[in-house]
Amino acid sequence: MFGLFEQDVVGLDIGSSTIKAIKLKKIKDSYELVGAEILNISSESIDEMDAEVRQSLYINTIKKILKQKNIACKNVITALPGDSTIIRYIKMPYMSQEELKNMIPYDAEQYIPLSRDQIVFDYQVLTELEEENQKKLEVLLVAVKNETINPFVDLLKATGVNVLAIDVDSIAICNAYSLSYSEESETGAKADTVALINIGAKLTTVTIAEKGIAHLTRDINIGGHNFTKEIQREFNLSYSQAEELKKQHAVIMVESDELLLSTSPSADDEKSARIFEAITPTLNKLLNDIKRSFGYYENTVKRKSVQKILLSGGSSKIKNIDRFLSERLGIPVEINYPFKNININAKKFDLDYLRANAVFFNVALGLALRRGEK
Repeated sequence: MFGLFEQDVVGLDIGSSTIKAIKLKKIKDSYELVGAEILNISSESIDEMDAEVRQSLYINTIKKILKQKNIACKNVITALPGDSTIIRYIKMPYMSQEELKNMIPYDAEQYIPLSRDQIVFDYQVLTELEEENQKKLEVLLVAVKNETINPFVDLLKATGVNVLAIDVDSIAICNAYSLSYSEESETGAKADTVALINIGAKLTTVTIAEKGIAHLTRDINIGGHNFTKEIQREFNLSYSQAEELKKQHAVIMVESDELLLSTSPSADDEKSARIFEAITPTLNKLLNDIKRSFGYYENTVKRKSVQKILLSGGSSKIKNIDRFLSERLGIPVEINYPFKNININAKKFDLDYLRANAVFFNVALGLALRRGEK
């Protein structure tokens, strides 16, 4: 959201458990993948570490990923997580860009409960619309507290990178999806209203977009760490052991599939059943918060119902989570594959690796796509 000019750049997604980097090359009206890397920050929970240790891990991991052969670049576009920002979708009378630029700082005070000297803010016109016979602008307003963005900028400075822009992760995901939406064939089969649900380590972000344009973003304070913590308690393990157990054996039992354990279950079946029982309360809370987000969108924003869900983030890899959400919400759910309309040279990339880890790269790809914006 905050400033940009065209040059060689890396989309850098700084998560709470992994760092992801994407580098693209623009060829006429399409993009080619130059590099895609993901590195773990630590096998243990970052939140439980000493602040200096955590800072050092972030700096070293960012430096390391930006030195990877196909990434190598100091110019980055990165993002803040949604819980670090204030996001508002507002409607304003139609006006010129110059008038809007002068008006928005004053209108922002109505929606952001902080004085202007406490925040950094930016805006983006999403679309023009007509309501009650009046032409209006729908505007995305994003604000960040100085006390939040200043340490983030200091962290980036310590890595030696050149920051061209700082975005918001939910907007980056929508940016990546917009490329897919605009390229979909006009068969009538595509969904106009889509929920982009990113289940990260600390947060689940729900962004609802119509025709590729976001109209609502909600952050839910549930993520992969919550599932890992429940498994850690159930099995009395270290955090890293519980995380590995989640990756290897977590399965969500869904009604449409005959996943009920046999009368003589194997040790792995019993382990999966215990994991499922341990994470079920957290899973149901996540489901209910997603339902509330959808209900708010339909009843308050007064838009169309969600027609499809696209899942991304590390915990979208938990077996059957897509089917679980589809059954409980009555909406088709797909895994959000971000590279659908990106050219990939099969001789330069391990396509199996990209497919297996695609759900981690939606934010980074959306950030990398900003390289050509003015």
